[in-house]
Amino acid sequence: MALTGNLRDLSLASLIQLACSEQLQACLQLQHATQRAQLYFADGNIAHMVLEPADENTTIPTITGEEVLYEILKWDEGAFELLPDVPPPAHSVQGNWSALLLEGMRRLDETQSPPTYDTVEDPVATAALLAELSTVAPNLATQLIQEEKEQSDMTIRRRRSELLAEALSDSLANSSDIEGGALVGIDGLVISANIPVAGLDEALVGAATAAISGLSKRSVEQMKRGEFEQTMIRGSKGYIVVTPVDERSVFVGLTPATANLGMVFVEAREMVQELRNIMMG
Repeated sequence: MALTGNLRDLSLASLIQLACSEQLQACLQLQHATQRAQLYFADGNIAHMVLEPADENTTIPTITGEEVLYEILKWDEGAFELLPDVPPPAHSVQGNWSALLLEGMRRLDETQSPPTYDTVEDPVATAALLAELSTVAPNLATQLIQEEKEQSDMTIRRRRSELLAEALSDSLANSSDIEGGALVGIDGLVISANIPVAGLDEALVGAATAAISGLSKRSVEQMKRGEFEQTMIRGSKGYIVVTPVDERSVFVGLTPATANLGMVFVEAREMVQELRNIMMG
């Protein structure tokens, strides 16, 4: 059964890995703009490659051998069809497939940014393609699904980090009383911070905030005061306000000594709610 799709959804490198690791005797046909290519596989390697014009009116020269791979690695989209049980008509490739891929990516990196395969234009088509691939090479399909999930998780974390930074920046810019703030994990790791206070290290803020939060939570529980909701510490130069955001993180706000405490509590509550919404996704 032929495997069809687009390089937007399954990269050329993955297709080559599939054919070689599964020891397929097959032909991979690809078409991109005015060019088409055929890659023939046998005995766990690439045996023959051809790159030629897609129609008679195109004057692009035909090339064979290893240079074909170096050219088509530049393609970030294009239809493909993997045809099983097709023997190679010739043997124009001598190198190992993995070494050829590494050399091709090295050349590509020297000339331009490598193509990105994480932008999927049709999620339904990709899911169908992976389902079809799982019948041909289940191990590779599982690997690709895991890689896609990891990439998606990384994108979500990156976007969440950006949203948290924006939320802190905007909230502090609009606040009349809170001059610095941070979202800190209960382990002391600073998730996001905006603390424009000279000489104040973010790591120290994280550690101190985690300690204040932990002690406050234990104290509330021991004195049977319900659940920990907020702690305020007054210093000669201002206040420290610590408020839980969720089970794994807390917000800490720093104020000057002249702060209006009523406004501090209102603004802290609004900041916490915005941060909570972002963390919940």
